[in-house]
Amino acid sequence: MKQVIYILLFLGIAQVSLAKEGPQKTFLILFDQTELAAYQSSAAKMELSFMDSFKTRTYTGNSEHALIVTVPFSDWTVCEMGSSLVRISEGQEVPLESVAFRIIDMNECQENFQSLLSESAEQSSAKKVATIKLTL
Repeated sequence: MKQVIYILLFLGIAQVSLAKEGPQKTFLILFDQTELAAYQSSAAKMELSFMDSFKTRTYTGNSEHALIVTVPFSDWTVCEMGSSLVRISEGQEVPLESVAFRIIDMNECQENFQSLLSESAEQSSAKKVATIKLTL
């Protein structure tokens, strides 16, 4: 009986350790600096709204402020991401779509890019026609 319990425990631990993570979706959220200044907020403050639930990363610098959010669901859409509430200051929450300049689904963009690459490869292979050199 003791061996059966040890075997079941070992199989349970092995199953958990070898389990694959589910499909994820990544969103790139761009913010306009003038709009953030009008709200007296920053991308880092908005990141705090997502940090507890999702994997996030903020980029700031000379270009536009950006926030990358990775969600663990593959069926999450840009509209659902935009409707999520973010805290822009103490006690003030607004939908992300009212603050964000652009919300981009990176998985969809990558699929479109891959399809464009495959189309261009097909076109370039179709254009390769054997040339015949004629000498007179």
